[in-house]
Amino acid sequence: MGMVFNRLVRRLLDVDPLTASGRALLEERYHSLRRQVPIVYLLGFVNLSGMELATVGKLSMGANLPTFIAACALIRLWTWFMPGKAVTHEVMARRMIQTVVFASAVCLAVCWRCMILLNTSDPASHMAVLLFGGLTAIGVSYGLTALPAAGRIPLLLIIFPLAGMALLSRDPQFQWAAFSLVVVAALTMRLLAVHNGHMADVIRSRSLIARQIERAEHAHHEAVFAATTDFLTGLPNRRAFVAALEEEVARDSCWGPFGLAILDLDRFKPVNDTFGHGAGDALLKEVAQRLLRAVGRRGLVARLGGDEFAILLPGLENPAEAGFVGAHILSEVNRPMTFGGRKLEVSACCGFAISERGGQNSPSRVMADADLALYEAKDGPPGGFCVFEARMEAPRRRRAQIERALQVPKIEEQFRLNFQAIVQLETGRIIAYEALARWTTPELRSVSPAEFVPIAEQLHLIDDINTYLMARAFEEAANWPEPIRLSFNLSAIQLCAGGSAEILLEALAASGLRPDRLQVEVTETALLADLDTARANLASLREAGVTIVLDDFGAGFASIGYLRELRFDQIKLDGAIVTAAKDSADGRRLLSAVIALCDILGVMTVAEHIESEDLLDLLKELGCTAGQGFWLHKPAPAESLAALHEGGPGNVLPLRLPWRRRAA
Repeated sequence: MGMVFNRLVRRLLDVDPLTASGRALLEERYHSLRRQVPIVYLLGFVNLSGMELATVGKLSMGANLPTFIAACALIRLWTWFMPGKAVTHEVMARRMIQTVVFASAVCLAVCWRCMILLNTSDPASHMAVLLFGGLTAIGVSYGLTALPAAGRIPLLLIIFPLAGMALLSRDPQFQWAAFSLVVVAALTMRLLAVHNGHMADVIRSRSLIARQIERAEHAHHEAVFAATTDFLTGLPNRRAFVAALEEEVARDSCWGPFGLAILDLDRFKPVNDTFGHGAGDALLKEVAQRLLRAVGRRGLVARLGGDEFAILLPGLENPAEAGFVGAHILSEVNRPMTFGGRKLEVSACCGFAISERGGQNSPSRVMADADLALYEAKDGPPGGFCVFEARMEAPRRRRAQIERALQVPKIEEQFRLNFQAIVQLETGRIIAYEALARWTTPELRSVSPAEFVPIAEQLHLIDDINTYLMARAFEEAANWPEPIRLSFNLSAIQLCAGGSAEILLEALAASGLRPDRLQVEVTETALLADLDTARANLASLREAGVTIVLDDFGAGFASIGYLRELRFDQIKLDGAIVTAAKDSADGRRLLSAVIALCDILGVMTVAEHIESEDLLDLLKELGCTAGQGFWLHKPAPAESLAALHEGGPGNVLPLRLPWRRRAA
């Protein structure tokens, strides 16, 4: 609307079309008038026809006032109810302004006709003119209450002129009738003002409530969006995906099976560490877009967290189809991308699960199946794919049994320690025993540390277990001959918890074992959790005299980096490097290079998994300092170690001394 037109609307219609409440009031006035206009014209036609009959005695269809009113009614009804034209706020305002103009014209015509009748008719009919004219004005005024500017016009242009003429007459009855008509007109105008104010207040309140509801709904939508959307990729998050999965599970019995894929990026952390978090974020966004392109409208793609994505595929029924879809998804994802002018290699593993037709499916069960398939895929080469099979169920049952067994009160007291000798290869002397946790239950029988340690960490039980075993190991080691040290593995929680070095040294002091007779083994995986805290704890232990050992060197991708970051007294070579050197020339060269590197750094090397005399000879030839393995000494309880110590502290020998037998 133009500025002049808006000003006219505010003055004539008493609304501000530029505000939401003003537009709401404009709509209310318009729709009320639309219902009332036909009634108003009918009322005017009936009253004025009655006036003509009472004063003139007949209706002339050619030229009298009722004919004019009827013509106006037809024109206005066609305007108000004309089909096909969109009724905008501007159209509403124009029609209501036209109503004010038409009301003025009609009221002037009525006033003019009444004046003529008062001047030309029999004085006995003057009261009829006053009555019909007044009824017409008040009725029309009441019918136009939705538009006060138009509602006041009949009172001003009909009643007040008629009342003025009546008051100038000499007939007291005519004068009192005119006076009463003026009072009624004044009260009607007051009622119009009150009604207009009340309507404006109601519409304003209604508009305010509507805005508040709209804001609340908008805030609710924003909250729902924030709660169900991953802020980085714009994909649905875990909560939204689980809700969609629950809905799909509920529909499964009616609509058939569905597929669920969980996808995990390979080596995502090195991208963050090497190129920065900006590159990691860009990689996640790109993978999200690639998944959307690969899946299209067929399914739902979500980011579960970190570098893990999930895909819900309704209607997927068999492993063959899952294999085809999975291969297509991975072919789309496993393509290099460019960031900052650098080429980033992208690869992902994918695990697929298909719901059981008519089976007891649940969101957690289907996701667990897909997780198992993902773990199976990650055990293979990068970019692998696997569909869940029933044979994968056994590890899950085993894990559930271990979880239940670990939650028994005072579970740490069920654990026992075995000790395996670490032997100096050149002399055959035992220089240390590694403490190895053992757990056996009637239901599970023997459970290896590789099984129970990760689960105990997730259940937050590993700290109590480690503290208990550490105290037992310190007590046993305090009784060994002086040259022999205790080698104890520190978990990630112990290594990366603030103040854990002080707790360990206090336990040493309580047991009577000197710090220089303890060596702690840490893995690079444990160091990954919190390198700064781990560095501080290891520095405190070394300062007290504890030997620091890097375990499983060569099992991960960052070991050489840790040799630069941290100072170690010993390097324990991963068993895979050691055993590979026996049958492979490349493996032998790699092992030789690693031992030479440690020698340059001035760090003692310890080889694991020595299982044969040939391997022992090879390690001695390559210059490895010490070793351990079943061929040298099998893990044994503390009470079984006494036989090894009979030679005294100067002659601490292992059970098998093959090189000494050959020398003899």
